[in-house]
Amino acid sequence: DAGSALPLPLTSLSACLGSPLPREGLRGYLMEAVPANACHPIGGPPPSANSSRAFIALIRRYDCPFSVKILHAQKAGYRAAIIHNVDSEKLVTMVTNVEEIRRQIGIPSVFTGESAAKLLRRVLGRPSATTQELRTHLLQGS
Repeated sequence: DAGSALPLPLTSLSACLGSPLPREGLRGYLMEAVPANACHPIGGPPPSANSSRAFIALIRRYDCPFSVKILHAQKAGYRAAIIHNVDSEKLVTMVTNVEEIRRQIGIPSVFTGESAAKLLRRVLGRPSATTQELRTHLLQGS
């Protein structure tokens, strides 16, 4: 339902792997990754009769390489990933030196600060909420 979409301006940095962000931003249903750090395979989005419906994984930083997190989101069926910092607003560029993994990653992903993750969780309604449609306009960080 397009009427329930929430525009959210978020400061972020696009990853140096995977596909680029669409010019118009990302639009889809946000789900928090389980496990939250996505260092192991994560649960996928719910099955949908509407194959055009995109799901975006919200993933916590640390504990394993960014490329592993993004690849787990992609393999679980997410169309994009938002990885957020923990206790910091510092933005970092997500890269990988592992060519084999880099070639496998096809989804867009961005890195945001902790406050953006808190805002996204408020949109979800509570940290364990299942899905909430949102539209993100991801802005290039400085």
